[in-house]
Amino acid sequence: MASIDGKTKLLAIFGNPVEHSKSPRMHNANFAYLGINAAYVPLRPGIDKIGDAVKGFRAMGFLGANVTIPFKERVGEFLDELSPVAKFTGSVNTLYWKDGVTGGTLCGTTTDPYGALLNLKEAGVDVQGKLVALLGNGGAARAIAFSLLEHGARLAIVCRDRSKGEALSEALRGAFPGTPAPKVFLFAEFQRIAGVDIILNATSVGMTPDEDASPLPKDVLLPRHFVYDIIYAPAETKLMREAKAAGCK
Repeated sequence: MASIDGKTKLLAIFGNPVEHSKSPRMHNANFAYLGINAAYVPLRPGIDKIGDAVKGFRAMGFLGANVTIPFKERVGEFLDELSPVAKFTGSVNTLYWKDGVTGGTLCGTTTDPYGALLNLKEAGVDVQGKLVALLGNGGAARAIAFSLLEHGARLAIVCRDRSKGEALSEALRGAFPGTPAPKVFLFAEFQRIAGVDIILNATSVGMTPDEDASPLPKDVLLPRHFVYDIIYAPAETKLMREAKAAGCK
């Protein structure tokens, strides 16, 4: 950015940790290129301080914000309105003012599923009719699961806590009454899932600083699998390295 003055619009990303985020670099580069007088900053509220952070956001007239781990599933209670996908998932990664009126109705939505599905499409992967083994049942996983079923995929939920996985499956059955409820498997049961086409990691396992961790053992990765990881820091997770070594796309 060229300079910051009294007219500079502020945007932020809330996370803890937040140091790994590339969003400030990306958005500030865009602002500079387009000549927009705005600054996008990484903010790290205390784990139990996201409500205070939203109050500060309102008080200081921030234009908008993104939200990352561990606040996605907690920030909604401090907002005025949620989008339909945010209501279903209980997860928010974007804050914005309704109708662009700063200080008015503060809204929350999630862009997680749109990013993942667009990435798959750009990689030449059509999810319709494909069996996706979705790793995780948190906020990002719920959003992506919703979008996958919207686009005609078949789904298996892989998780650490069976009861939480079954709760997500039941919620999806309610949202898509004409679609069979996704089956639920624990990570140790992964090899029991027959005919997996796509493995999609929506957990934080393998994210900086835990770069030596992977949600799956390498021996379950087969050349016919397409493997996708929503983590981008590091740029290549252990899961992705082992998938490449196994001949996966």
